[in-house]
Formats: sequence, C-alpha cells, structure tokens
Amino acid sequence: MRITVHIPDNLAESLKMAALNEGLSMSAMTARALTVFLKEKRKQATARRIYSLIGPTAVSEDAIEFLERERTDDRA
Repeated sequence: MRITVHIPDNLAESLKMAALNEGLSMSAMTARALTVFLKEKRKQATARRIYSLIGPTAVSEDAIEFLERERTDDRA
C-alpha cells in the first residue's frame, strides 16, 4: 500500500540516517518503526486493561522486573 505522510525535516533526516545505518530503504525503515510503535501501544493498552480489571494491588519486585523485560522485548 502506498501512503503519503508529511513529517518534519529533522525527523526525515533521522529516518534517512537510520535506514542507511540498517541497510534498509526509507519505506522499510518507516514500516519497521511503525510496527514497533504500534506493538508498544498494544502492550500499553493491554496493561491498562489488566490493571483496570485487577484494581490496586501490591506488586512483587519479581513481577515488576518481568514486566520491564517484556516491555523491552522486541519480538513481533
């Protein structure tokens, strides 16, 4: 699918450099960045939903560490 977006010049330059460093086209780099962003948003929404279901509760340090690891996990 082809779409057109308008982004600030400095962001476009950062995208161009990141794509060059990764050996990707700007389109592929944009797709990768959007995939990561949308995945993170889904994780955040899931966490908010879970928290709304369980309500306030004490969380063990192990659970916090696990959540941090999962939050930084880059699996698709």
